Amino acid sequence: MVGKPHYRCSRASNSRLIVSNTHSAFLNSVLFSNPGCSLVRGMFSTRDTERTTPSAPFKERAHFLGGAAHPSFERRGFQRPAQDFLRPQIDSPLSFIHHPQVMKAAYSSYELEKREHFFRTVFESSPDAIFVEDFEGNVLEANPAACRLHGLRREQLLGKNVSELVPADHRDFVVGPEQLVEGEVEGYSQTSDGKTIPVAIRSSRISYMGRSAILLQVRDITENRRAEKALRESEERYRLLFDRNPQPMWVHDLESRRFVAVNEAALRLYKYSRDEFALMPSIDAIWAQTRNGSPELLYLPNLVEVATAKHRRKDGSTLNVELTLHTMTLDDRVVAFVMISKVISACR
Repeated sequence: MVGKPHYRCSRASNSRLIVSNTHSAFLNSVLFSNPGCSLVRGMFSTRDTERTTPSAPFKERAHFLGGAAHPSFERRGFQRPAQDFLRPQIDSPLSFIHHPQVMKAAYSSYELEKREHFFRTVFESSPDAIFVEDFEGNVLEANPAACRLHGLRREQLLGKNVSELVPADHRDFVVGPEQLVEGEVEGYSQTSDGKTIPVAIRSSRISYMGRSAILLQVRDITENRRAEKALRESEERYRLLFDRNPQPMWVHDLESRRFVAVNEAALRLYKYSRDEFALMPSIDAIWAQTRNGSPELLYLPNLVEVATAKHRRKDGSTLNVELTLHTMTLDDRVVAFVMISKVISACR
């Protein structure tokens, strides 16, 4: 019926009659959690046995009774407050606003609905693929990211076994629930067109629909693998430039003064092996005389020093060399990169 609002209020045998003009979302939660109470647009009636009071269109007004707002009725110019109809039907006209049990149930229902909406949003919006599987490895639920990862619709994913979602040459590495590993492990997934994708997997046991299940969070790490490969290749290139450089050079820690790396030209010049350099207590082992200067100043990165020094080789002979020292940060520590630019003289 279009126009002025109409209500029908009914009372269950074990509940008080409810009449109130309330926000529909909150009211729905109340009625959902209290099926014995109803407030329906369309008719106003009070039902005790089989008798129903005729109803008619009315205009809503606020009449406060016990702190609760009740509508009143205007019918053919005659106005009667709603409680005149309700008083014979109930012991005391209390609103559900003053009923703590009803309010608690309504609040719980409302909070549960909010939490359910929040977790559903997280599940649906997660950039990582999320699967729920039973202990046999069959997919019970999957989010949109899981569908994108495998190139399948949700209906196609549900019911599939995990062995169908990994490349054939990696199926032997699929583990059961009793072998779940805490933390993150890496593996491979397979798309619908047969493409292999490296993934990182986290798993945990959960309760799903009244039974035990496994929650899997699967992340595509293709870009991570590419970045790692590029870093390794870059390191190899720079290592070649260091190791194969014809100028003798090394790197040592400024605090401990121990060697970190020595190139092949330095091994030939000083006649020590790489392991022997690594076992030296400090770079002073190759210094033939006390080093002058301000070592504390060199604890700062990005400083350059050009100097001459007298070094001792493994066979006891000495070298007068010209060197360039450049301080820098490496692995959160300050180190010195030293290059021998010239051997001035050598003597036994």
